[in-house]
Amino acid sequence: MTRLGFLLTVTVLAGIGFVGSKVIPIYWDYLSMQNPVKEAAMAATRPGKEAEARAELIARAKNLGVDLAEDAVEFGQHGDRIVVRVGWEVPLDLVLYRRTLRFRVEQWALAP
Repeated sequence: MTRLGFLLTVTVLAGIGFVGSKVIPIYWDYLSMQNPVKEAAMAATRPGKEAEARAELIARAKNLGVDLAEDAVEFGQHGDRIVVRVGWEVPLDLVLYRRTLRFRVEQWALAP
């Protein structure tokens, strides 16, 4: 009975480790995108700098491992705030489970 319990424990821990090795990097990329999006919002507050902020945000996202398309980055203005919205999808492929995770980051900065 002890060997069976040991094997069951090792199997469960290996499963948790496998799932963690697939899921944690995806969510780490999501958390890592918060600051670049905030910086893009602050950069877009300067007149005429939206295109430059978009290009820099896409380049920084690529360095972090997030592949953003041009149309995935939205700049807008709501009242006295510049809002930047970024959305992307990441496929999660586990052995018996497949799903597409959708992420969205929204940050704002006060317009001058």
